[in-house]
Amino acid sequence: MGPAGGAAAGTSPGRVSDDLVELLTVTQRRVARGVAAVLAEDGATLDSYRLLRSLAGAHGRSMGELVAALHLPAPTLTRLVDGAVDAALVYRLPDPDDGRKVVVHLSEPGRTRLARLEALVAAHESALAAALGGDRVAALVRALGDIAAAEG
Repeated sequence: MGPAGGAAAGTSPGRVSDDLVELLTVTQRRVARGVAAVLAEDGATLDSYRLLRSLAGAHGRSMGELVAALHLPAPTLTRLVDGAVDAALVYRLPDPDDGRKVVVHLSEPGRTRLARLEALVAAHESALAAALGGDRVAALVRALGDIAAAEG
C-alpha cells in the first residue's frame, strides 16, 4: 500500500493492489459479503453458518475450541451460541471430563438448517468457480490452505 493507504505505487488503474495482504483482504471481504447476502436470504449470518459447520462433527466442541476454530472473541461467541440455543439449533451439555465446562452440540434441527445453508453456499461457490474456472479455483484453494496451515 502507498503512504496514504492507497494502492501500491506502480499499480495499474482498476487494480486494487499488487500487495498480497491487500488482495487477500479485499477478496475475503468481497467473498464474505456475497456469502453473507446469500445466507441472509434464509435468515442466517455468516458467523451462525460457520458455527453450525464447526459443530457438524459427532462429538461437539467446547467454547474454547469454538473460539479458536471460529476466530471470534469469547463474548461474541457466547451471544452466537445463546442465539443458536434459543433457536434449538444447538444444545449445551456438561463436559464429561470437566464438569466446569460445557460442550456445544449440533441438534437435529441444526443439522437440517446446516444442510439448507450448505446448499446455498455451494451454489454461490459454484458461481464463483464458473466465473474463475475450476483449475484456478482448485489452485487458489490449495494455496490458501497452505497459508492457513503455515500460520496455524
